[in-house]
Amino acid sequence: MKPIRHILFVCTGNICRSPFAHALMRDRIHQEGLEGIAVDSAGLLALPGNTATALAQKVAREHGIDLSGHQAKSLSSALVDWSHLLLVMEASHKEEITTRFPEAVGRCLLLRHFGRHGSRTRGIADPYGLQYESYRFCFLDIADAVFGLTAYLKTQERRHDSITVYAHDGYMAQESPRAFEWRGKHYDIIRVVDRWYAADRDDTTDVNNYFRVECKDASIHLIRYNRLFDQWAIVLHP
Repeated sequence: MKPIRHILFVCTGNICRSPFAHALMRDRIHQEGLEGIAVDSAGLLALPGNTATALAQKVAREHGIDLSGHQAKSLSSALVDWSHLLLVMEASHKEEITTRFPEAVGRCLLLRHFGRHGSRTRGIADPYGLQYESYRFCFLDIADAVFGLTAYLKTQERRHDSITVYAHDGYMAQESPRAFEWRGKHYDIIRVVDRWYAADRDDTTDVNNYFRVECKDASIHLIRYNRLFDQWAIVLHP
């Protein structure tokens, strides 16, 4: 898959949740030195020009994040086209986006997919109209996912190349790879030397599965299966 360089966070009004995620991710990009990654945010029902709510600004400020200059904007086809990854707060957001913009299928995910703690399949509750503690919990929930996203993006520092992987009949390739094609050449795998999951995920919802394989021509390769995007790649040496 192509490197993720443009990330768009989407919520309903673009005045609480997606501004939290946008500003937090911008801060992590700076802190981690993730050069070349740009972030933005939008809302499905945003009123352009609205500021972040007062409580959103208060909670963000308490964590060193400034939302005072935020102005809401609506999701548009231009923003969808710009994005390599669209991260939403609720399943309903994903459904609406992929219905309105079919081209977003495959790159629109729940932000909680990258959560380090707790469920990765639930949504992030909207604090709009609620009290301080709801905003604070929302911020911390989003921060957990943003830190997980940062860890995932750092794996992009390794170079990868797309490959096509095959398995024996009756087996799933992502569980039992038996051959692959890379740059026009076919490689038969004679054994899996080692396999592991990405260190920041649990055994059932890992983002990446890695396989070190030995091929019939005696070559050794490290291949990776990305569960989120259902894509295979070979890890290239520097």
